[in-house]
Amino acid sequence: MRLRNLYFITLLAASSSFSASVFANADAGSPVGFDNLLAQGRAAFLASDLEQAESAYNQACPADLVSSYPVAGAVTCENALASVDEARGNLVRAEQRYVHAASTAEQAGPAYLPLYCAKLIDLGEHYHRQGRAADAEASLSKAVELARRITAAKPELLPEALIRLGGLYADSAQPERGRALLEEALAGPAAISDTETAYAYSCLGMIELAAGRERESEANLRESVALATKTLGEDHPVVAAYQTNLALALLTARQFDRAGLLLRRAAFIVESRQGRTAPELAAICAELSAVAIADGKMAEAEQYAQRAISILSLQAVPNTRALVASQVTLAAIYLRAHNTAETEKMLPAAVETQRQTAVNPLTLAASIRLLGELRAQQRNWHAAETLFREAIGIYESRASAAVDPAVAPVLRALADAIKRQGGSKEEVRELEARARDLLRSAPHSPVSQDIPRA
Repeated sequence: MRLRNLYFITLLAASSSFSASVFANADAGSPVGFDNLLAQGRAAFLASDLEQAESAYNQACPADLVSSYPVAGAVTCENALASVDEARGNLVRAEQRYVHAASTAEQAGPAYLPLYCAKLIDLGEHYHRQGRAADAEASLSKAVELARRITAAKPELLPEALIRLGGLYADSAQPERGRALLEEALAGPAAISDTETAYAYSCLGMIELAAGRERESEANLRESVALATKTLGEDHPVVAAYQTNLALALLTARQFDRAGLLLRRAAFIVESRQGRTAPELAAICAELSAVAIADGKMAEAEQYAQRAISILSLQAVPNTRALVASQVTLAAIYLRAHNTAETEKMLPAAVETQRQTAVNPLTLAASIRLLGELRAQQRNWHAAETLFREAIGIYESRASAAVDPAVAPVLRALADAIKRQGGSKEEVRELEARARDLLRSAPHSPVSQDIPRA
């Protein structure tokens, strides 16, 4: 489960594309105190004080004067106020402001191409946070293309655009599409801020996790946490976001105690800064549910999963992917208790939603496997067989499937489903042999299907 929303609005606030004051300084006529008020608003925004942020932005950008501002100043005002609208859930107005900012910069002429590129990045990130992948890709791809043309004038825009497009792909059903973009940004000659570098390493870590390369994933995610901590401080929500991603990698490696420590720290940061209903807590609670499952604390696991669902359901525009992932986690808990009636209420619909949305392939495979186990408990062996074959097919599409112990229990479940129907004994023996070989060669025991994946 990936984290967007306010975590990455605050990340945006710390990035070069958010603040166009560097462009505004080139324009004559900026109002006295403009940059100081913007800085005050940005500081308040990063502290999650939206009232103070909006107040400072409105002082810098009074509605009756903005139209007379220089281009960069007007664009900066639109983006600053858009960020507050988005954080408050006023998404229609936020989009209008982001679009207008980009359009204003585009129409201002060739001298403002760097500003236009920066606003395309901001618009693309807005669409990304709202789950509008096609719109985000269009805006960010255009930003990358434009950034390559203006590298001499504004070299730092290219790595930023590459990182944001790479991050979009990392958060999709085809995360590998982001690898080359992120690696190009990190290897390029242009200087990159620690904030952007931390985000790039976090995205690479999630790509590695999806590919089954746990060691590489953990190394990248630890680098992300270290850089963000150095830049933003250990109590910042963005740091908590990266700690949550690192905890997911540790969960996948079955390092539950270490994951639990990170998650409890992340939960403390978010609750202290944003309250007990902050949307970012949903992912943390879902992962804490997995930790509780591993410890055999099923009542606690159920409470965490239900809390995740409750938090997400409170949002004006719920994060569908996160909500469905939490429902799958809760369904796994019910299934382990052989409560097939409650599992049936949520799991089939959740899996169908995941089929129709851009989720990580491993997420879909784990959910399909779980649905297969539900059908097996219901003694619907034909349906179970079909689902187990589908899950195995997804696992086997990955290069590391031949050594992934997570595949072993699915092979055994498929063998059992075939056996129950009086199917091919030869295929049953082959599947069981493959499962034994995987478990024999694996350094760890199989990864539980109850652990949420990215």
